[in-house]
Amino acid sequence: HTPVPDYHLLSVKDYAFMSIQVSRGCPFNCDFCEITSLLGHKVRMQPAPKVIETLETLYQLNWRGPVSVVDDNFIGNKKEVKYHLLPAMKKWMQEHNYPFSFNIQSSINLADDDEMLTLMTETGFNSTFIGIETPDEDTLQACNKHQNEHRNLLESVKKIQQAGFNVSGGFIVGFDSDNETVFQRQADFIQKSGIVSAMVGLLNAPKNTQLYHRLKKENRLTVEATGNNTDSSMNFVPKMNFNDLISGYKSLIRNLYESRPFYQRTRQFMMNYRKNRVKNNNISIAQLRAVVRLILIIGILNKGRTEFWKFLFWTLFRRPALLVDALTFTAYGHHFRIIYGLDK
Repeated sequence: HTPVPDYHLLSVKDYAFMSIQVSRGCPFNCDFCEITSLLGHKVRMQPAPKVIETLETLYQLNWRGPVSVVDDNFIGNKKEVKYHLLPAMKKWMQEHNYPFSFNIQSSINLADDDEMLTLMTETGFNSTFIGIETPDEDTLQACNKHQNEHRNLLESVKKIQQAGFNVSGGFIVGFDSDNETVFQRQADFIQKSGIVSAMVGLLNAPKNTQLYHRLKKENRLTVEATGNNTDSSMNFVPKMNFNDLISGYKSLIRNLYESRPFYQRTRQFMMNYRKNRVKNNNISIAQLRAVVRLILIIGILNKGRTEFWKFLFWTLFRRPALLVDALTFTAYGHHFRIIYGLDK
């Protein structure tokens, strides 16, 4: 019964994305995640007509562009999404000439449903964030990430990419079972997967999670979690030597986001990716200005400019239809290098 947000209060032209929410809750039980303690296991969904009303509101405000579905797991109730919500959204998008594209967060089991993948890309979904956490099966089992167990994670990621999704991934180091070899295993997996935006962080224990309660019993908690797992801080004493953990974490970031490995990984994605055919690729004047600025900053002034031009020419010869995507990814890489202090 939640009303449609009053988007009229916004000046939509000042935003890069609009956001909607269609569900709350998650059916899974990862021990480090606070979603279920906050929102529960039962997934409650907005009825499809209410979601369509929300889209219509944005459309009437002349929004045209990306829409982020901010649900913690868009496919938490797969039956409702597949058989009610997606058909309604697809019909509305067709009738309005595909004014939006959609990005989501989902679990890896999205790869298990070919029909849903097709329906989503036909509706305009083209990007998803997935919590992969680690390629180590024992660690996945220990942290209750059961939806990621007993599957080939690389093949699952590639299948989603081939369906037309840019897959971003969440990864964590600092689990009790991690040792000094985990950093290279994480780097190898991420490079092979072609996950351009790999969000790698240190494990923290948010309050009221299963992990928090276990560490409290073990007297290993130190401070409250900051909510930022990329600031090189932890709120508990890890099993691995802390200095070794921080050193390995920083090395992992360098191995992912320095220019050469970043562009290698992006090429891997672009070889896996099958572009979403319903995506609107009209280029605006503002986007053209952004391209000129991007080329100036990354292609001329930046120390990684040689790798930038090699990547750009590779794209022109191997995947020219993805040129706009390629330029977008170069901006991603530049952003991450600034965040992690790699462009100094």
